Formats: sequence, structure tokens, C-alpha cells
Amino acid sequence: MNLRLIPAFAGSLMLGATAAFHGSGFSGVTAAAAKGGIASDLQTIIAPLWLFPSVHWVFVAIVAGLAAATGGVGRRLILILCAAVIAIDAALLYVHVGPFVGEAMLAIAALMFLVAAASRQPRG
Repeated sequence: MNLRLIPAFAGSLMLGATAAFHGSGFSGVTAAAAKGGIASDLQTIIAPLWLFPSVHWVFVAIVAGLAAATGGVGRRLILILCAAVIAIDAALLYVHVGPFVGEAMLAIAALMFLVAAASRQPRG
């Protein structure tokens, strides 16, 4: 295995784990919303709002992993963009929720994507 792929795949795995961790709370959140206490129109948007980050993170993890694996001219740019998107997610969570394990996992994934983008391709 090419060593330059390790940070990108590690970031993708971390992001996938974050998505799974977040997604595991879906049934609890939707059950709590169904019990009441919030407006019915808000109850209908809880499920998609809870699922969105998990789906978003899985998609970014796949894109970053494919970019690293296939190489090519745009690999660095794709990895930088993936890092930026996930870093923004982490920053928004930090500002609005505070530090917690999910936010740290996102920050680590973003850092791994940046490390992968900065790694030099071996000369052949």
C-alpha cells in the first residue's frame, strides 16, 4: 500500500465512524420528538435534519477516499475541499454545541485530509 494513501483513508474511516456514531442516535431523537413537547411542524423536520449530517459525512468520506485512491491532477484540490467542508462542520458544532467527541472526530478527519493533500506523490 502506498503510504500517502494512509492519511486519506484514515480520515475517511474517521468520518465514516462519526457518521455511524451520529446515525446511531436517530431512533432516540425521533422517538423523543414523537413524544411531543415540540410543534408538529418541527417534528416532521427532525428526521431529515438528523439524517443529513450522517449522509453528508459518508458522501465526503467516499469522495476523499476515491480521490486519494485514484490520484490524478485534482486529488489535492478534492482533498483540500473535503477537509474544508468537514472543518467548517467541526467549527460550527464547536461554536454552537461546544467541544464533544463527535466534533473532535470531525476535526481529526479534516486534519487527515489536509495531511493527505500535502503529501507528495512518489516520483516514478
